[in-house]
Amino acid sequence: MNLKICGLGSVVCGLLLSGCVQAPPPASVTESWVPPRDSQKPDTVWQELRAQSPDLTRPQSLSAIADIALQNNPATRKTWNDARAASEQVRYAQGYFMPSLTAGVGLNRVTTAAHPDSFDQNNMSYGPGLQLSYLICNFGGGRSAAVEQALQSVYAANFAFNRAIQDTLLNAEIAYYAVISAQAGLTAATTNSLDAKTILDAATTRRNAGLGVDLDVLQAQTAYDQSLYALTGARGQLQIAQGLLAQAMGLPADNRISLTPPEAPLPASLSGQDVRRLIDEALARRPDLSALRASLASRQASIRVARASRWPSLYGTASATRDYYELYGLSNRASQSDDWAYAGGLSLKWNLFDGFQTLSTVRTAEAQSEALRAQLKQAELAASAEIWARFQNYETALQKHQFSSQAMKSAGASLELAFESYQSGVKTILDLLNAENQLAQTRSQQIAARQEVFTALANLAHATGIIEKGGTTFKDSKDNKDARENR
Repeated sequence: MNLKICGLGSVVCGLLLSGCVQAPPPASVTESWVPPRDSQKPDTVWQELRAQSPDLTRPQSLSAIADIALQNNPATRKTWNDARAASEQVRYAQGYFMPSLTAGVGLNRVTTAAHPDSFDQNNMSYGPGLQLSYLICNFGGGRSAAVEQALQSVYAANFAFNRAIQDTLLNAEIAYYAVISAQAGLTAATTNSLDAKTILDAATTRRNAGLGVDLDVLQAQTAYDQSLYALTGARGQLQIAQGLLAQAMGLPADNRISLTPPEAPLPASLSGQDVRRLIDEALARRPDLSALRASLASRQASIRVARASRWPSLYGTASATRDYYELYGLSNRASQSDDWAYAGGLSLKWNLFDGFQTLSTVRTAEAQSEALRAQLKQAELAASAEIWARFQNYETALQKHQFSSQAMKSAGASLELAFESYQSGVKTILDLLNAENQLAQTRSQQIAARQEVFTALANLAHATGIIEKGGTTFKDSKDNKDARENR
């Protein structure tokens, strides 16, 4: 018996203590907090990421990478669900146009002691009922304004989703060209290392033939070691770029992705474009600015909703109940039978004074609307400055690529001439190493310039709101077409 009592007491204590769970803070400012075993649940999110299995066995084009990014990137999925949630708010607001129907069940026990005894009551009534209420009209237009407010919120969420798609495409495109450039950088570093090895072999041969000195060999060896150092760095940069591309595609960073080189030729100059018209069209088209405009319209509708509460509202009401009676005691002289009860009518409600709450709500909505209008102005100014800067960056990148190509041709010819002159004894090893260093620099500059061209074009397309899967197309003027043909 005692064991049973002790067991029952343990259960009771356990139930009482289960509602007193504590989460102790860190014990000291110098020691890390030791989490309990159950502090984190299993990470199913990471397991889902690992379970993603896109076909990466074949080289991926930019368009294929964009497809995978749009399917897997969490940013687009988040904004898509935000838009779905916002759309439900419209259905919620449309409830103002629908009647509300309430079902209920009532139970009442009535006992009345009166004199004389013939008026005593002792009965119980019960039964179901329905009540209907319908807002026929709000004289301030609040019902339609509430729907407009919710609808504009949906538009804002949908525009935000469109911008998230553009952001995802931009990140994927930039990451793609970063890997392409890193691969070209690795190729260039390998070529630089081979050039440095050729110079080292030439210096060693001249020294062994009695035509050179040990200093030449040591200087050539230093240049060769530096080229191996740069080659190692180029390999690491390629691995980092691969990880960033996997992240842009919504995949774990250790996925290995082989790429097909870009098929599109180097884009042409847009100098013939009317930048003022380009900015005006972009401001009207960009989804993020459209989202702000929709949010502003939603705020303005909220002002009308708040002001509408100052006006009366007309309601229609109806009810139906079924009452059942149970009579008790011999003192009940009158009998009551089961019955139905119906009611219907109109009611006009006008909140004449609410402690200035409506006034405060209106002023708050007006201030929020003006704040959002200022935010929209700020965003439009920032967008115009961004488009202008992106346009200039793109034109500058094209010119830099043109000059880097010319410099690379000159540096290549200079190295060939310096090598021949060194072998014939006309030039020193320093002249040869300087020519090789200049060629290595121009190789890197041309690779960087080419990446800068495509990245600048992608940023310009994103800034103007026309970036899309499969590339970006600006309307060509005659000058742009001629420039492309000349290229």
